[in-house]
Amino acid sequence: MKIRVMIVDDHQIFRRGVRSLLEDEDDIEVVGEAGSAQDALAMAERHKPDVVTIDIRLGGMDGIQLVRALKARPSAPRCMILSTYEDRQYLVGALEAEADAYLLKSNSYETLAVAIRQVHAGAPMLSQELIATMIEEYRKVATQQIQRDSGLTPQEVRVLRLLAKGGRSQDIANELALTEITVKRKVQEITTKLGAANRVQAVAEAIRRGVI
Repeated sequence: MKIRVMIVDDHQIFRRGVRSLLEDEDDIEVVGEAGSAQDALAMAERHKPDVVTIDIRLGGMDGIQLVRALKARPSAPRCMILSTYEDRQYLVGALEAEADAYLLKSNSYETLAVAIRQVHAGAPMLSQELIATMIEEYRKVATQQIQRDSGLTPQEVRVLRLLAKGGRSQDIANELALTEITVKRKVQEITTKLGAANRVQAVAEAIRRGVI
């Protein structure tokens, strides 16, 4: 049975190019094209595609919102973002919306058919160029979770980072627009939270835990 694909992009030339490419594949059938999210939702209801390729920038509802709307339906299709945008906000937004793949248009022509097969089989895909962005995002989220688990506030983490750079209480006070007394009190609170005896041990413990 052929994989039923729907193409959603506001550029007709790109849609036709993708259709032409996929028509050469024996196991893939393009069941429809849509130039807007609204048309895509109606078309998906009629044609029940297995996989939908979606551009980020669409008139009205954007591609991420379209993914979210499609995924909310019973028997939701696999959703593949095809975009020129490498921005972290789009990548994270698409993945949070449960997109099954995020591919850049710059390399999609070479990998699209393979990607469709893999995504249809349940394997998520990400363009090679975006892996570093995703790893960095994972590290950022992991660090934020570690900081929350430590009980430290964002301001206390900033104080720790300045301490780690050798900052004195007055230097930190100037940097954060605080009084020196306030900084000394915060340093004491930080050492208590981290179970340290002094600021040097507090910095060492924060580094060991991955807080800074």
